[in-house]
Amino acid sequence: MSDGAGVRNEADGGVAGPVVQAGSIQHVSLTGAGQAEVGGPQSPPRQLPLAIRDFTGRTEHVAALDALVPGDEAGAGAVVVSAVDGAAGMGKTTLAVHWAHRVQDRFPGGTLYVNLRGYGPGDPATPGEVLEGFLRALGVAPERIPVGVEAQAGLFRSLLAGRRVLIVLDNANSAGQVRPLLPGSPGCLVVVTSRDSLTGLVVTEGAARLTLDLLTEPEAVALVGGIVGAERAAAEPGAVRELVRYCGRLPLAVRIAAGYAAAPHTTVGEVVAELADERSRLEVLSRGGDERAAVESVFDWSYQRLDSTQALVFRRVGLHPGPEFCLEVAAAATGLDLPVVRRVLGGLVEAHLVEPVGRGRYRLHDLLRAYAAHRAALDDLPGQREALRERVWQWYAHHAKTAHQVLHPAHRDWYPALRLDTDTRPELDLGDPAQALAWLEAEQDNLVAAARDADRHGHLPLTLLLTTTTGWILFRMGRWEDRLDLHQRAVAAARRGGDRTTETSALLDLGQTQRAPGRWQDAHETLLAGLALARDLHHPALQAGALADLGWVCLDQGHYTQAREYLLEALPLAPGAQHGRLEGVIEGNLSEACAGLGDYRQALHHAERSLPLRRQAHDRQGEAIALHQLARAWHGLGEHPEAIALCEQALHIEGHHRSPDVTAGILDALGACLRDTGHRERALRCWREALDLYHQLGHHHADDLRDRLHALEATDPGLPRSH
Repeated sequence: MSDGAGVRNEADGGVAGPVVQAGSIQHVSLTGAGQAEVGGPQSPPRQLPLAIRDFTGRTEHVAALDALVPGDEAGAGAVVVSAVDGAAGMGKTTLAVHWAHRVQDRFPGGTLYVNLRGYGPGDPATPGEVLEGFLRALGVAPERIPVGVEAQAGLFRSLLAGRRVLIVLDNANSAGQVRPLLPGSPGCLVVVTSRDSLTGLVVTEGAARLTLDLLTEPEAVALVGGIVGAERAAAEPGAVRELVRYCGRLPLAVRIAAGYAAAPHTTVGEVVAELADERSRLEVLSRGGDERAAVESVFDWSYQRLDSTQALVFRRVGLHPGPEFCLEVAAAATGLDLPVVRRVLGGLVEAHLVEPVGRGRYRLHDLLRAYAAHRAALDDLPGQREALRERVWQWYAHHAKTAHQVLHPAHRDWYPALRLDTDTRPELDLGDPAQALAWLEAEQDNLVAAARDADRHGHLPLTLLLTTTTGWILFRMGRWEDRLDLHQRAVAAARRGGDRTTETSALLDLGQTQRAPGRWQDAHETLLAGLALARDLHHPALQAGALADLGWVCLDQGHYTQAREYLLEALPLAPGAQHGRLEGVIEGNLSEACAGLGDYRQALHHAERSLPLRRQAHDRQGEAIALHQLARAWHGLGEHPEAIALCEQALHIEGHHRSPDVTAGILDALGACLRDTGHRERALRCWREALDLYHQLGHHHADDLRDRLHALEATDPGLPRSH
């Protein structure tokens, strides 16, 4: 297993999938040839957000959805898709979630929900992002999610085959965003909400179209009564009808206005009087054709009734770059203490301006988020908004860097120019590797959004630091396209800033990122550009890093002679760089090159030099790689017991320090040693596990290992067979 010289040399891996059964999920590890190992049961996912307590009306629409529920007969019909369309604020999500809660007990395989973010600020959710989340919800371990949308969609369809699962795809922007998320066999029902008519789904997938219009007056009046209470509504029937009229019977506007009227010591008539006094709001609400303007009008009225602290928090979270936010980042954005922010957010939740999505986590509906950002543009100075954004970027950058360094202490000062001396309170406790990894996984979408936001606003240091620290978790999660995008942004940002040293580092990161999915030609060209810059700068460590990465790309392709030439050129430039880690990388990769050329004595020499350098740098993953390289050399020299012991020692290094490609390489080597010592059944298990990882990584070693695995199976008909 070779190693690279840049920031992240980890890779994603593994194929694993659950079989979803009625009422439970059984974890199944699918090896390369289909051998299954069944684990314990897991409850089916139930991802629906909270249903609205006072849902009112839409009787015909609920009945239409009821009629679409598939029958219980096995194999009957096809996948049922309902496209719920209509203008913004019509209550499409409310209807879909309310109805899904009513019927989800008829889908024992589970209920999946996602906001596709098709309209509003921020980037729409990609099919790959959604599939990754669905696969995790169905029990697939992150490291076993396949690379690429097609592979993820295939696994998703396989998991749902023959099962009854309800899927709610909220806020889609097109049929193309939805199609990869559809199951392939009967029994499932998919409800899609969108402002788009989704004609493509109707034509090609046979979707049943359900269009929402404004509430009828009786429905809107009933909605107000459900919110303010029947007794209060009955006491002011004329005011209730006026409130409905001023809100244009738009469900979201009615709900917000009635919610305010439900507050203690407030009457419906008082709310109506305030709406009537706002001529501009009345004009907007009366137009009827611009639902976004109508919503903004009601939001503006609601916003004016907030106290100054509530208004501040609302504006601040409206500028948050990601799809949802935690309590701590809201505190960082506002400068308020956590208890105050928690209390204020609770009030905003009650006012239907913020939605809770989990313990200490919140989000804003797309329209509310746009409105909050609009209020920030009106009420805050440009410098205040920029300072806010920078505080949020700094908070994410600081904690991402902290988590990254906890997991990889050898990387602790690769970019000393990007150190931040700033107030990053409230400080999270990320000192434990498991906590650090969990935080990075939970915040990966926000980290990507923060990096892109910093880049859009031209903040070079934070763009680079966020890209550096976020790239690693994206590598681990197999989000190649997002990682490529961030590193391309980093290169462009460095060029705009005229920082040639940082540009060189960014090019090396980009080259490694291109190399991971096998884009070797792109990687080679990028790394050559980085090498040329490093030479112009007379920077030995960057030259060594570029040469080492070029050697790594050659090793991947089996070009051992060329790899050794690059690595030998890099070696005298490396001493002292990265606390000795870079020299250790080069020595280890020279061991790989020599082993590939059959010179196992020289391979042993280089591996023995690599191991202490890796340990000196506190590079735990590098230590596992060096042990594997020593094992490969001893195996080549015929010393099988020594090689087996070294592989087992490498596998005992904690899993969060080993990326899947490293683990696969160690298992591959261990299997070869076990085969040669007659332990063929154990060798078979090691190779199948390694092949499983290689397949999910799209690694070029997979074909070679599959051939060796089949050859081993052919030697003994009594061995367990692959399928």
